[in-house]
Amino acid sequence: MAFFTGAAPAAALSVVYRSLFTAAVALFLMAVSTPARASEPVSLSAPASASAPAFSADFIGDRITEITLAGLRKTQDEVVYDLIEVEVGDPVTADLFQSIQESLLDSDLFAAVHVSGRATAADGVEVVVLLDEKWTLVPIPFFSTNGSTYQGGLIVIETNLLGRNKQLISAGFLGTDGAQGFVAYGDPAVFGSRWSAGISAGAGRTEAERLLPNGTHRRSYEYDQQRLGANVGYNFTRRAGITGGLGYERWEIMSGDSLEDGQLLESQLTAEYDGTRPLDVLRVGPRARLSARTVTYRSGWEISAGGEWAIPVATAHRIRLVASGAIGEMPTIAERMISGGDGYRTLPYQAVSADSWGTTSAVYDLSIVRADWGALVLSHFWELGGYTNDDVDPRLFYGPGGGFRVYIRQVAIPALGLDVAYNIPDNGFAFSFSLGAQM
Repeated sequence: MAFFTGAAPAAALSVVYRSLFTAAVALFLMAVSTPARASEPVSLSAPASASAPAFSADFIGDRITEITLAGLRKTQDEVVYDLIEVEVGDPVTADLFQSIQESLLDSDLFAAVHVSGRATAADGVEVVVLLDEKWTLVPIPFFSTNGSTYQGGLIVIETNLLGRNKQLISAGFLGTDGAQGFVAYGDPAVFGSRWSAGISAGAGRTEAERLLPNGTHRRSYEYDQQRLGANVGYNFTRRAGITGGLGYERWEIMSGDSLEDGQLLESQLTAEYDGTRPLDVLRVGPRARLSARTVTYRSGWEISAGGEWAIPVATAHRIRLVASGAIGEMPTIAERMISGGDGYRTLPYQAVSADSWGTTSAVYDLSIVRADWGALVLSHFWELGGYTNDDVDPRLFYGPGGGFRVYIRQVAIPALGLDVAYNIPDNGFAFSFSLGAQM
């Protein structure tokens, strides 16, 4: 599940990531200490989320006479039917049960899915789908201070609004430096179709600081910002789709380095392919992305691409080979924040932006704890990359790193990570967070 591209001011999202990290720790502690609810209509063990469905070769070629859903408490039946894209009367194929299970797990609405079949009196097959829903409403209070300034607020995330697989994020922050907030709504299947759509708005006072790889100051500024965005997408298949978006942004510089007030219209077109499949809490397989972005302010442009191949190893380990890069010329206010993600963890977290960049990395993920509440995964990686922009000559960064991931099965945003990396050229360490539905 991807939330909302270009939906909120970058500084506001940085606050979200910091507060979500704290909230995810609390959710993890609650998950491992809370006993299973006795009233659950369906009981599925943890491995059921990735185990092979119950299937008999005798069913192949028979017609589906009935589809039975069990375990739903919030999600509407029609949402499940739209996700599996299977109807009464369809023939049973060799991979049908596996396809149904993967489609439902990919939605990030369910912690576990089990699909089975049984013969009916009408010489057909009844498909039975047992579902264990995730917790999708996450309210997160937030407060931080450095002794002289403070900021507090509330973030509310709902990834299954009204049980209809709609996504809503709202947030408001207030502190000594001012107030900011944003709201974003996304629909991954408009009226149950292959079309998706999203809208967003954000406003507030933001402080931005940009650093060099060695942690020294590049520039900083404070500005008031207002932003509106909308996007529309189409999924050609369950694994491949295209999304186009438009955004409007206006800003007024309040203090800091020499930047001027302005406004821009941003357009973006992205094509994505996701051929991954679940391996317990991890995902394996290929995924790729190609994107083009333009802004009217100073005629900025950018073309970026990325790809990953995750290879299963043993029972619940994987090797990931990751590469990404971009070329472009963007004004400072619209530069892409690159630090903090795969391939860029040796850079200062959420503090390095660029016009053009590129990186490759190799990651080994080792699952050391697997339980009903989720899993603990250790990671080790090496990365090599470089970047440049209008006031920074090409800079090289590379080095090793390691960290951990905590996956909580019952939460819709379950993946929490913390990494530390060593940047060899600048002889320094960098820490980074990761948070998302899938990592």
